[in-house]
Amino acid sequence: MIDEFKRTRNKEIVRMIDEQHMTATAVGRWFNISKQRVSQIYNREKNNVQDIRSTGHGQNHDSA
Repeated sequence: MIDEFKRTRNKEIVRMIDEQHMTATAVGRWFNISKQRVSQIYNREKNNVQDIRSTGHGQNHDSA
């Protein structure tokens, strides 16, 4: 249950920063965590997405 909450929170942190252009301070206030923690979570989540996307060596693999 807690892991699911953290996964949801982490996705929301990325969304708030990327789509709503909120600052780490504002996001931290929203979730009651420090801006440094927001930055750690954001950077880790963005790196996780990059790792997944980098497996295609820049090539598109259409299934059609």
